[in-house]
Amino acid sequence: MNKIKQNLNPNWVTGFVDAEGCFTVVLSQTNDSKVGWQVKPSFKIKLHIRDINLLKEIRFFFNEAGTIWTDYKSAHYAVRSKDEMMKIIIPHFEKYPLITKKHSDFLLFKNILKIMNKNEHLGKDGLINIINLRASLNKGLSTKLKTFFSDNVKFIKRSEVIIPINIDYNWFAGFFSGEGCFFIEISKTRAPRLINTVGLRVFIGQHIRDKLLINSLSNILGCGSTKYSTKNAIIFSVNNFKNIYNKIIPLFNQYKIEGEKLLDFKDFCEAAELINKKAHLTQKGLEQIKIIKSRMNKGRY
Repeated sequence: MNKIKQNLNPNWVTGFVDAEGCFTVVLSQTNDSKVGWQVKPSFKIKLHIRDINLLKEIRFFFNEAGTIWTDYKSAHYAVRSKDEMMKIIIPHFEKYPLITKKHSDFLLFKNILKIMNKNEHLGKDGLINIINLRASLNKGLSTKLKTFFSDNVKFIKRSEVIIPINIDYNWFAGFFSGEGCFFIEISKTRAPRLINTVGLRVFIGQHIRDKLLINSLSNILGCGSTKYSTKNAIIFSVNNFKNIYNKIIPLFNQYKIEGEKLLDFKDFCEAAELINKKAHLTQKGLEQIKIIKSRMNKGRY
């Protein structure tokens, strides 16, 4: 069993949750409640099973709140206890706020918990208040809930997210540990002759609703650019080698990438050193980089 490192930075945790976390509320019909519905809130993170040790680190950070389980190729961490969420999860994100649109979900989620903490969800008015909040949370209500509560739903306006001027770099490390990608590109060019070219790329994609944050990254990091990959997605990327070598790599050497992505980052750094020494211009160096590339990302497993 791997030893828990006990050293996750709280801003790193918030950044990782901005990338991979979810605040959700499930409503299900039951005969055990006077209003006929049961309200089940939960804070969740789902990762590939290879990152189960990172979930253990996160659970340790949250004072062992919640549980971890696996199914097939996925590892899940969830906190479902109302008391644990009110005492541990909510205070953390109040002190170290989320800065993606997930912050709006968190505020709606927190208001639902406040209603539950007063046991108001056991009455009709409290349940309707929760339904209205749930209608604006994540992707909204299911078709079943929309139909059942069609006469009662009043959408709650989501809070606007304000991007901080100064974002803690630990947040960046957590965010990129979740959604970032370190990539080596090898391609052929015919000018002036058929040769291999090697490039590095760091990128991160988000839903278009977080375009303000993604568009701000180039100014905050001093490099990179953004583009829309689809009508619903926006990508921030850094392709310039000098910026990667002099800005991105030093940043993540100081503010650590965690989990299995750390292995990709280390390989990425190894390739960067070869390129910096011009080794990629030799056949031997190129073969070394090809080997590094083959074991990164999906090639590692």
